[in-house]
Amino acid sequence: MSNTGYNYGNFHYNPAHMIAVSFFFTNALALALHGALILSAANPEKGKEMRTPEHEDTFFRDFIGYSVGTLGIHRLGLLLALNAGFWSAVCIVISGTIWFEQWVTWWDWWLQLPWWANIPGGVNG
Repeated sequence: MSNTGYNYGNFHYNPAHMIAVSFFFTNALALALHGALILSAANPEKGKEMRTPEHEDTFFRDFIGYSVGTLGIHRLGLLLALNAGFWSAVCIVISGTIWFEQWVTWWDWWLQLPWWANIPGGVNG
């Protein structure tokens, strides 16, 4: 994996890599929040009753106006994980099959857009 990164410059500039990492981090955050909610509901203070999933759903409906539900959070985690894996695969496949240069130069298309054309000190100015 490191060799691929070295062959194509800084691999972090690969747009598919950026999307995949975003899905990985979003998945980690969503499931960490889910785990924290479950632990807070399952470990009540002494003398208090354990909370039910309906209590958690009500909390989120009151707090943010929506609750994905008990099954929905696991489906969301699966969706995020599958997307992270898919975009990771796309990232590797397009390196060397579609794009042969360093990934840093892929972003040069941004500098070639018409509204940058006559800026002094720019690519075309």
